[in-house]
Amino acid sequence: MNAGEWNSVFAVPSSVVDKFLKLASGNSLKLLLFLLRHGGEEFSEERLSAELGFKERGELEDAALFWIQRGIIRFDNGSDSGLTSAADDHETAAVSETPADKPKTRPVVKPVSVSSGEVANRIASDKEIEMLFAEAERLYAHPLRQRENQLVISLVDHYGLPVGVALMLLNYCFGVGKNSPGYIQTVAADWSEEEINTIELANARILSLEKQNGVEDRLRKAMEMTTKLSVKMRRYIKTWTDWGFGEEMIMLAYEKTIDQIKEWKPEYANKILESWKSEGIDTPAAVEQATQQRKQTVKAGTSSKSSFNMSNEMNKIINRYKSDN
Repeated sequence: MNAGEWNSVFAVPSSVVDKFLKLASGNSLKLLLFLLRHGGEEFSEERLSAELGFKERGELEDAALFWIQRGIIRFDNGSDSGLTSAADDHETAAVSETPADKPKTRPVVKPVSVSSGEVANRIASDKEIEMLFAEAERLYAHPLRQRENQLVISLVDHYGLPVGVALMLLNYCFGVGKNSPGYIQTVAADWSEEEINTIELANARILSLEKQNGVEDRLRKAMEMTTKLSVKMRRYIKTWTDWGFGEEMIMLAYEKTIDQIKEWKPEYANKILESWKSEGIDTPAAVEQATQQRKQTVKAGTSSKSSFNMSNEMNKIINRYKSDN
């Protein structure tokens, strides 16, 4: 250490080293050190990118997002954090694209406003609608307000969901604690677009979403994240669960990614899981067995090569011995 350099120092949170050093990319560490060194100063995106040597589009956003997701720095635009990775699109409640797909752009068409009188007439004349509103009132635990009435009737009239499917959708959203109008409408739009129009299809989708939610929670805890996962990350998880992988296998791919490249990159984990899928490997025991088989194959090849070379050398020695005698 150059003692003269200690005349000017700045503090770094212990958690950066204790928890995140293994996970953080070089760009994320560069950004954090720069911000800590210039605490209290303001920088434009252009200057930050120039100072840090970021040339690619999205590098600064991705570097910042790592620390924002872990509560080390805060993004403040007057409301909740809205910063997303440059690779991310607007978040959807149930991500349906695979990582290789282009983001879908769905025109947003607001449900037509229905008066309270019209809602009352629908309830009085249709037993299924009456059941839907009774269940919605039970879930909200209070008499439905006008906005809630509009939301419930829109599930059937605007998004075209059968009453039974709308009931399952509401129960799922309330069950996972995501009952904001925006979330419910996003799920409804996804189900409508993907033609989830039977109880069986709705049940299959809910099971898939619950599986995804379990994986997301495990990954967030493993990565010490205080915020939700990015849309890009959730697309990968959707793909992996669609391939049939559960929490255990996805977390194993996570661990192997960290061990092999010393940082978390979902693209790398995706290649691992894609390889396991093609080889029909679906349990940790099968992964271990395949690893041992590969080691034995490499060892056998090396041993065979070494034996052949040694045999040649022994023949040379024997021939020299015979010629000398």
